Amino acid sequence: KTDDSKVLKVFNGEKMVVNIPSKALSESPTFKRQEKRPDYLDNLLAQKTPNPSLEFEEIIYKLIASENICSKEWVYRQYDHEVGIRSVVKCGEGDSGVLRIIGTDKFIAASTGVNSKHCFLDPFEGVKGGLVEECGNLIATGAKPMAMVNCCNFGNPEIPESFWYFSRAVDGMNEFCRNLRLPIVGGNVSFYNEDDVKKTAIKATPVIMIVGIIEGQDNIITLPFKESDNDIFLLGETKAELGGSEYHSVIYDLEGGIPPSVDEMKIKNIWDFLYEMYRRNLVMANHDVSKGGFIITIAEMCFKNLLGADLDLSNSLNKDLRNDEVLFSESVGRFILETNPKDYESILKIANKYNVHIEKIGVTTSKPELTITGLKEKMIKLDIKKMYKLFNSTIPNLMDV
Repeated sequence: KTDDSKVLKVFNGEKMVVNIPSKALSESPTFKRQEKRPDYLDNLLAQKTPNPSLEFEEIIYKLIASENICSKEWVYRQYDHEVGIRSVVKCGEGDSGVLRIIGTDKFIAASTGVNSKHCFLDPFEGVKGGLVEECGNLIATGAKPMAMVNCCNFGNPEIPESFWYFSRAVDGMNEFCRNLRLPIVGGNVSFYNEDDVKKTAIKATPVIMIVGIIEGQDNIITLPFKESDNDIFLLGETKAELGGSEYHSVIYDLEGGIPPSVDEMKIKNIWDFLYEMYRRNLVMANHDVSKGGFIITIAEMCFKNLLGADLDLSNSLNKDLRNDEVLFSESVGRFILETNPKDYESILKIANKYNVHIEKIGVTTSKPELTITGLKEKMIKLDIKKMYKLFNSTIPNLMDV
């Protein structure tokens, strides 16, 4: 029975076994830990990108084979990734997993991850960038993000610098999800992730999982280019944001630089633009731009059907950017789209409606070759078959299989 005592009482027969204020169960104790922005961040953020010492072809071949970019097929082939035959989009063919909801024409899409290198330099913007990427992975497959859960992995919260990373990441999640009206329906926190001997903590890793819904199998979008002679669009702005990039890490062994930042309203406009593109059936393939920059994205779209791409960047990108910033920036919220040439004018009108930046940067080709013109130096020519072999061989080679 209830009364006004505000005390929870539990009886075992006539014996009271619990007598506790209800407030103790409904309101957790809180206290403010000390937090401090690490002193080393100023030097890291001030790091400059060296002038390229390698040809761009060699750089791109190195990036496509790097551990964070290469194919993960060796990993996902270790288990039954089609259990129940509900997997609709095969691993590697879409930016998110897509599962059939049995008995309906609806599908669940899900994607998990975060870029700890970006979070290391700026946890507030880094976690927002992670949310943009995971939501973008769903949107690229035709889904609408519906909810988020998280797994926040950090070092010792008793160390002010370590707690600062956690605090700023949570602030970033909060701001992004409120602005984009994305419910946070669950999560957990793992602290004290550090080496017991050297007391070195992991990089801030607020892992994000986004789930969403696709209405109708015909509305599922996959990433491979479908056929030659179609238009290739780059959606979203490319900025001088190489901090925490694979380019910095793989080519120069650098951790610093300026990482990507997030403008939520621009991101929302891009998403709304894509939703209308989908409603009009104007998108043949879509792949979000993330690690390695948009050249890596385009190469990955060429692989399955061994198509190529002829890119002309002369009229497309910010002339104030260096060539390596153009090619390898990891500015968030961007997508590569394959569309039919007959829809070119319609796409520009929709882009103008939503005030989004979009440029046609090339066409798909039947020859498995990626050519890039319009840069400040010579043309770049890449062999798609060679890239595909490098992409597929890294993890098997590391595992000696």
